[in-house]
Amino acid sequence: MTTPITGGLLLERVEFTDDLVPATLPVGTSSTHRVLLRTCVPANPGDRLDVTARAQITNDTGKVIGVGCHLWVYDVDIEPVVPVSQRPWTRIAPHLADNCPPDRHHMPLHMGAWWTVPDDWPPGHRVMVAFQAAAFRTTPLPGETVRVDDGYGQLVIRRYVPAPPA
Repeated sequence: MTTPITGGLLLERVEFTDDLVPATLPVGTSSTHRVLLRTCVPANPGDRLDVTARAQITNDTGKVIGVGCHLWVYDVDIEPVVPVSQRPWTRIAPHLADNCPPDRHHMPLHMGAWWTVPDDWPPGHRVMVAFQAAAFRTTPLPGETVRVDDGYGQLVIRRYVPAPPA
C-alpha cells in the first residue's frame, strides 16, 4: 500500500557505500543471489527512503549469462537478536534482469526505489538496505562465475522525514 504524501518532506540524511561485498557471482539455475552492497540508516514510521544502486559484472564464461538484481530491506535492531538470514526481508523494488552474451562482456546493473517506512516499524530502528544480484543460465558448469567489477558499485540512501506543519 502506498502512503500519500500529505505534507512536505525534508532531506534528513544521506548514507552511501561503494564497498562491494563479493568478487564474483556464482552462476546457478535459479536464485543464487548475493548481497553486493549494503548500508543502514535510522528510520521512523512515515520516513521515505530514496535508494539508488549500481554495480557492474564482467562475463568471461563464453556463454550467455542472465543477471538479475533487486533491492531489499530488513530491521537491523530486531530483539531478541535474530540471525540476518532468518529476519523478515522486504523487497522494495521489482526484480530487474537482462542477458549478458559473450560479445557484450560487461553489464551494468542499476536500479532505484522509493520506499515508505511502514507504520508498524519500531521508531529509531535502523533499516538495512541491501542491493543483491544473481547470475543464472539453464545449464551452468560447476564453479562457473561472473566477476563483480571492483570500483563500479555504489549504494546511496537518501532519508526524507515529514516536514513539520507550517
